[in-house]
Amino acid sequence: MKQFICLLLVCVSVSYAQNADKTKNKELEFNFNARFGMLYPIQFGNTALADAHKPRIGFSSQLDFLEFNSFKAGVGADFVTYDITNKEMIANLSTSKYTSAYIIIGYQKKFTEKLLLTPHIGYGAASLELGSRGSRFGKQNGNEFRIGGILDYKIMKSGYVFIGIDYIANSLDVSTAPEYKSYFSKANQVQLSLGIRFGN
Repeated sequence: MKQFICLLLVCVSVSYAQNADKTKNKELEFNFNARFGMLYPIQFGNTALADAHKPRIGFSSQLDFLEFNSFKAGVGADFVTYDITNKEMIANLSTSKYTSAYIIIGYQKKFTEKLLLTPHIGYGAASLELGSRGSRFGKQNGNEFRIGGILDYKIMKSGYVFIGIDYIANSLDVSTAPEYKSYFSKANQVQLSLGIRFGN
């Protein structure tokens, strides 16, 4: 994880240094682009989400609206449903629904006219809701931190396809015995995404 973060920071630093003397100072401006995609989370570690849940294909959306010297800022949201595979551990329920809403900041590096790479970091609110056959049982609220990158490939004037990868760490509120709190309140995942982007 530390190596991944260091590599990401080095890439951003090198990219910015290469363009610093080529790019004139710009003012902060509104520049909208939107992403819509599918996601698949891979949970890992000694956590309830990793041990007792199986993910389905989820959905994500992002809207970037601020830009400054290739830095972009915006908001995003994720939604994914998990099948509960160990009911003895969780409860006699069928699904858990994970949702998040976050702020994201990235640096867009153009390699060619068609190929773009955007490393990013983000932080926001997250929730995990347990249920069965349309009924709700309980809800855990908390936060998430994410770091990753997106590779865009231009297919039309203002349209791209993209693939992305993120590491996401969660901390959720839960009422349980102290020895089990970390197990049920923490989550770690690598999230893979695929979708389309509209805008410049």
